[in-house]
Amino acid sequence: MSRSRTVLVAGAGIGGLASAIALANSGFRVLVFERNYKPDTSGAGIQLSPNATRALKTLGVLDALAPKTVEPSELVVSNAISRALLAKMPLGSTMREKFGAPYLVCLRADLHEALAKIAGDHPDIEMRYGSMIADFASHSRGITAQIEHGRQAEEILGAALIGADGIRSQIRAQLHTGAVPRHGGMSAWRATIPAASLPEEMRGKSEVRVWLGPGAHLVHYPVGDGSEVNLVAVTMDRQQTESWGEEAATEDVVSRFAQWNKTPHEILRSAAQFRRWSLYEAPPLSSWGKGATTLLGDAAHGMFPFVAQGAASALEDAVALGEKMKDAEDVPSALRAYERLRLPRTREMQSAARNVGRIYHLPMPLSFGRDLVMERIGGAGLMRQNEWIYRG
Repeated sequence: MSRSRTVLVAGAGIGGLASAIALANSGFRVLVFERNYKPDTSGAGIQLSPNATRALKTLGVLDALAPKTVEPSELVVSNAISRALLAKMPLGSTMREKFGAPYLVCLRADLHEALAKIAGDHPDIEMRYGSMIADFASHSRGITAQIEHGRQAEEILGAALIGADGIRSQIRAQLHTGAVPRHGGMSAWRATIPAASLPEEMRGKSEVRVWLGPGAHLVHYPVGDGSEVNLVAVTMDRQQTESWGEEAATEDVVSRFAQWNKTPHEILRSAAQFRRWSLYEAPPLSSWGKGATTLLGDAAHGMFPFVAQGAASALEDAVALGEKMKDAEDVPSALRAYERLRLPRTREMQSAARNVGRIYHLPMPLSFGRDLVMERIGGAGLMRQNEWIYRG
């Protein structure tokens, strides 16, 4: 296949693999460059709302992933100190009926594996691990990229370059000088525990559970075959790290939640250890790409995780990119059309995630007001607030 139908993708994470599949399905040959020698599947669980599972179905990945997912019955929000119930939002069949797609939860590694299997088996996708795009130039013929693999270097021509290389994207850094990710003054502490470790009254429940406390919150839900539970605890924290996998002792994490109710406190204590993840967001951009280059996923619009849309938005990006590039005679124009379609929605997602983070972490006494409002709007109010996301 000629270079005029070859697209280069930087990054083999969720967004990079999804975009490779979408582009290959639209008739392109795709070369995916990943600097790591093996896939990075850091992170524990992931929530896939109907807009995400709809995108996975379009990409042909949902059926392969489904056996490794759990379909929770509801979202339950409680006060972390009093244990008072604040709201219940139905998931399960309600999501399928209302939005035409399921709300699923799974291990991030299982989602990545499903995408990698589809991409790896596609005859028009070539994976190049241990390789990175060190430099690139956009010109009238498309893209010339300088590839580094160990001590070897080569130049490759392509019709386009997709920067899907994460929140610290080197492609974005070259396109937008100074657009560095911003630390949110928070850290997420992640762990996976056996479901049997849950307090007895919480075992066997297929639900996404959110505990809200002043300045912190905890989310947990079953993953895999339901025998494990993913934990994500978020606190205000000024310390910054670029690693997904910095280990933290259980006692160091639990001490941050000393005033919490016995139930969520016991859930936190059941983890053998946690991994710390500093929370960043990408600065909103007025445009993502130039010429035959564009951005996708966290590289374009990395967001805080409080509306569970980081992976979902990358999957949506991939589907939109594939649609706009299909049969495109003018690649730069197709890329600008993709950006015009995705920019407003992802900017709104970033804003929503930022606002929800502020609400979740209100200090006392403002947190009392937050709880009163949440009790008043209930699950129906939460559904109304999120409909625009789930409908896509």
